Amino acid sequence: MKMSYASLVVTMLVMTILMVQVNVGMAQECDPMKLVPPCYSFVTGNTPPPPDSECCNVLHDQNKCLCGYVKNPAYQPFLGMPGIKTVAQACSITIPDPKTCT
Repeated sequence: MKMSYASLVVTMLVMTILMVQVNVGMAQECDPMKLVPPCYSFVTGNTPPPPDSECCNVLHDQNKCLCGYVKNPAYQPFLGMPGIKTVAQACSITIPDPKTCT
């Protein structure tokens, strides 16, 4: 019976470690600074050029993070930049409404 209890404790410990690693990994993936180098020139100015594939790829990689970005007041000035909606449309990304994000 002790061996069974020990196995259960070890299994629970391993599962806990894996869950923590997954959560840390997910948190690291949501990094709005990853959008700046490839996309900045496409969202600034009066008539920004269409985004390139690098910008769209990074935007797609960050897509699951967009709700968090639109709900964060610190990012509001960036989300109001002239080319944000144009870039999102060109990359087939929908910028979520902060009221409907969960």
